Amino acid sequence: MNNILTKLNFAVDINELRDYYKTLQEEYAFLDWSWEKSGGEVIAQWYNAAHADPANLLTHGWAIQSNLKDLSMPCPPWNISTLETTEYRNTQLAFGIITRLQEHLPYAYRWAVSVQPKGGKVSLHSDQEDEVTVWIPIYTDGVVITFVTPDKDTGFCLTSDGSAYMLDTTVPHTTTNSSEQDRVTIIFRLNKKHINDILKLEGKL
Repeated sequence: MNNILTKLNFAVDINELRDYYKTLQEEYAFLDWSWEKSGGEVIAQWYNAAHADPANLLTHGWAIQSNLKDLSMPCPPWNISTLETTEYRNTQLAFGIITRLQEHLPYAYRWAVSVQPKGGKVSLHSDQEDEVTVWIPIYTDGVVITFVTPDKDTGFCLTSDGSAYMLDTTVPHTTTNSSEQDRVTIIFRLNKKHINDILKLEGKL
C-alpha cells in the first residue's frame, strides 16, 4: 500500500448500519465479547498488554465471524482466544446489511463490530504483514486512530456517514476514544492481493 489510509469508492446506508448495531444491542447481547466477561480466555501476550493499561479493558464487541469451535460463545474481535479454534466462519450475526456486503466482498474475512467506550483505548501494536484492514464507522467523533512512524505520529478522523476506509495496519498504530460517545465500527480484513479488487467497488452497496 502506498497510503496509510485510503477512503474507498463505495459507501453504505449509515441508517441501515445503525439499525443493525441496535439489533445487536437489543437481541444479541449474549454474543458481545468483553474483557470483563471473557478476558481470562486470551493468550498471555495480549492479556498482559491489555492489563498494562486499564483503558484497554473497556473495548468490547461482536465477532460477526468467529474462529471459535463453539459458535454459541462470544468470540473476541481479535484473534487472541485460548479456546479451541478453527477457520473463521459466519455466526448468526451475519444478516441483513452484513450479508449484502459479504456478497460484494467475498474475499473479506474476520468481520466484527468493535465498540470503544469513552476513555477506551487499544495500545500501540501492528497487525499481520499480509493483510489490510477496512473500517466502516457507525458512530465516531474526533481522531479515531493514530499511526506511529519514525518521522511523526499521524491521527485520522473518519466520518461516520457510511464511508469505508482501508487502513495499512501493518504500520504501528493505537486508538483512544477521547470523545463523549461510544465509538462503534464495522471492521474486516483482506489479504493484500485483493487490494485492487476492493478499490474497484463503487457506489452505494
